[in-house]
Amino acid sequence: MAERSHDQDSAPRTAFTAALAQLRRRLPDMSDEVLARRASTIALPSGRRITVNARRLGEWINGRSVPRDFEQVHALVQAVETAVGGSATGQSLQRWRQLWRAAHEQQRTPVRTPPTASPGAELVVGRPPSDAASLRERPDLAAAIDDALRDDAVRQVLLTGPGGAGKSQLAAAAFHRARGGGGLFAWVSASSRQSLLAGYARVWRAVAGGVLDGPAAPGGRPAHPDGYGHDEETQADLLVAWLRTTPQPWLVVLDDADDPADLDGLWPIGEHGRSIVTTRRRDALVLRPSARVVQVGMFTGAESVDYLRNRLSLDPAAGRGEPPPDGELAGLAAALGHFPLALSQAAAFLIDTGTGVAAYRRLLDDERERLADLFPPSSPADGHDRTVASTWQLAAQRAAALAKPGTAQRMLELVSLLAPVGVPQELLLTGAARAWIGADRREALPALRALHRLSLITHDAATVAMHALVQRAVRESVPDTELPALARAAADALDEAWAAPDGGLPVAALYDSLLAVRRAAGEHLWHGGMHPVLRRLGEHLMAVGRTAAARDALDDLHLQARARFGGEHRDTIFLAAQRAQAVGELGDPAAAHQELTRLRRDAERLLGADDPDTLWIRLHEGLQPFELGAPATTLADMVPLLAQATAVLGDDHPLTLSARRYVALCQGMSGDPAAARDGFRALAGELARRRGPAHADTVSTLSDLGRWIGEAGDAELAVQTYQRAVEGLVAVHGPLHHDTLTARHNLAYWRGLAGQPAAAVEEFGVATQDAERALGPRHPTTLTFRTNLAYWTGLADDPGAGMAALAALQTVVEEVFGHAHPRALRTRQLHAQLRHRGGDVAGAVGELTAVLADMRAVQSDDHLRTGEAAQLLASWTAPPGAAAAVQASA
Repeated sequence: MAERSHDQDSAPRTAFTAALAQLRRRLPDMSDEVLARRASTIALPSGRRITVNARRLGEWINGRSVPRDFEQVHALVQAVETAVGGSATGQSLQRWRQLWRAAHEQQRTPVRTPPTASPGAELVVGRPPSDAASLRERPDLAAAIDDALRDDAVRQVLLTGPGGAGKSQLAAAAFHRARGGGGLFAWVSASSRQSLLAGYARVWRAVAGGVLDGPAAPGGRPAHPDGYGHDEETQADLLVAWLRTTPQPWLVVLDDADDPADLDGLWPIGEHGRSIVTTRRRDALVLRPSARVVQVGMFTGAESVDYLRNRLSLDPAAGRGEPPPDGELAGLAAALGHFPLALSQAAAFLIDTGTGVAAYRRLLDDERERLADLFPPSSPADGHDRTVASTWQLAAQRAAALAKPGTAQRMLELVSLLAPVGVPQELLLTGAARAWIGADRREALPALRALHRLSLITHDAATVAMHALVQRAVRESVPDTELPALARAAADALDEAWAAPDGGLPVAALYDSLLAVRRAAGEHLWHGGMHPVLRRLGEHLMAVGRTAAARDALDDLHLQARARFGGEHRDTIFLAAQRAQAVGELGDPAAAHQELTRLRRDAERLLGADDPDTLWIRLHEGLQPFELGAPATTLADMVPLLAQATAVLGDDHPLTLSARRYVALCQGMSGDPAAARDGFRALAGELARRRGPAHADTVSTLSDLGRWIGEAGDAELAVQTYQRAVEGLVAVHGPLHHDTLTARHNLAYWRGLAGQPAAAVEEFGVATQDAERALGPRHPTTLTFRTNLAYWTGLADDPGAGMAALAALQTVVEEVFGHAHPRALRTRQLHAQLRHRGGDVAGAVGELTAVLADMRAVQSDDHLRTGEAAQLLASWTAPPGAAAAVQASA
């Protein structure tokens, strides 16, 4: 292999580098770090933001590499233009795209030394694996490897990733691309110390034969002055010494180096050579200063489908050379997690057995089928001597030696039951998790890291991920006698993390893992009663606004509980109550109230009046009249319930806090907004002191407070309070969580009332689009957003357009809630207000008169909205100057 220089690159790459350097000179006083940060904040036309690394920026400008994606170039150009007060035009960006594409295509073409009159000798020792039957080029990874081999500062390219990800195939392709310019090319198995010594000895014997240095000496003696050596240890030492000092170029590939200790004293090092190492490992022993790490993971979706299509088209029985439709192949690829080894074995199995893709998918989806049968050794993968069912086992054995005995295996089993991605680290360090692992926190963390070091999991200090097929293989290795205890341990850890008082773990991630545990070992969560964590399924789904999904999940759980425990068991009663709550939230509070009243009586009889489950049912029973428009009735129920919950459960119990919120809410909706404001202000202050100002409960209560500050007459302060609440909720839950969406909507509402209708319409529009995407167009929350967007559009711009939108929405609202529901009445009220604003006073008065009559029949006179409508109608019908103008509200 000849040394490469930048002077050997062709004109396209030189032109791109020169243009990039000229662009960079426009900001001589700005560091690469600052420029990279600015480029990373640029929003591209797609809406994405691309991370630009300062070190890579320096490499591009100095011509040592070319960006892999044009979006990086676009962000960089826009950042420079913005900094100098300009803007990148479409024409200039097109020119940049042409320059980048030409340079990128040149980089993807292997760089070879131009032929000379006397090319150097080339010696190839060792046998790289044969190309896979349907070899994937994986151009991004190939480019990363070639970039590293070109870089003068890199002496070793480390291809790391899980077993079966295709590291050896990538290394072999790079090995062949690099040949052609002379020098030594050696492929050595590094799976053990002995195989490494044997491979080095073989290479040394070839080198000592003189192919690179000259012909062999007379009489068959080796040409190299150091000779062959007497044994493999000596020959390996001679090779290592030669690599350090030879002026000849060389490339050594160490394949499958999964125990760095085996390489002690045998790392290939030398000024004129490079090495490629394939390994599962990614710990300190292999991360050397002069190494460039290339992470090898799963195929992309397109690569997976392309692989299966090409592989199966080789089978004459597969539709006479026509592979199955891409849709079927994409489904199979997704089910296999785009795992290269699994795709290879699955394709071999389909060809060898004549099984169709759809039939194989059914087998794969059936958890009763064993992976050893679906990926058998009789249908081997391309160039890989292990199967999907066994490839993790050697790595697990290696990991076991890096942590307290038994802890790595127990940790691996626990992770195998959880979600494939996004598992919070702290979930695996809870007391319940550590009890299963058999370790304290200081011992459990090294177990986690040991699995990461062997690429069995990916651990980034905050979350843990594990490939779904590896999870399944690990689960299948757990003895049947241990699976119930493992499932309970995982559920205990989830429940403990969910109940943590600091609320620091992402609930959505816990929910994903709960679903995974339920799928993998759900029957074991019913032994001795329903595991408490299952109660959180419906609770979570309703909290994020997925009420219909909550109802369906609760139907399933309730049927299981009733079949196992009967109708009078605690779990059966509680699940029925959760389902009734969902029914009420979906628009039928009357039916929910009737069912909850029955269940509350059963709970009082079977569990007692002070039981927490009884009090929970009573809380939600009392809320249904509120939804029907009778807040005074709910208030009368909530006050004594709050006193009882405080006495029985304490003032910091979640149920007690919920009762306090509803007392304040009902006070406000019954016509006393100042009392509601004071109640929420006191609660927000207590929660901030107890749990911190950034806790989810604190910022949620702050959102409630904002409303009642506004209802009490201070719209400006309401806006300020909601701004703080939205910032806190986005930080805790993200922008699309149900609580965050509600706060964003209310911020827009009060911004409009504070005299900024145009800004309110803009915020309503964005929040409504997000709600439709997150919750669906007919979700109750989305309908509220759509209603207020229509109303404020009419206020800010065109009353006629707002009226038309409200009229169209009225049909949907009545379909979801019914004609007499308070939300339907509210929509009619807003329509009347826009009619009045548009100049049709008589029509508006007639419409609001009818609405007010229905409100009084449904909500009673003391309801906040009834009083508001009555006051508004009075202002419309009073003689001029007889009454103060009433400001319309939404």
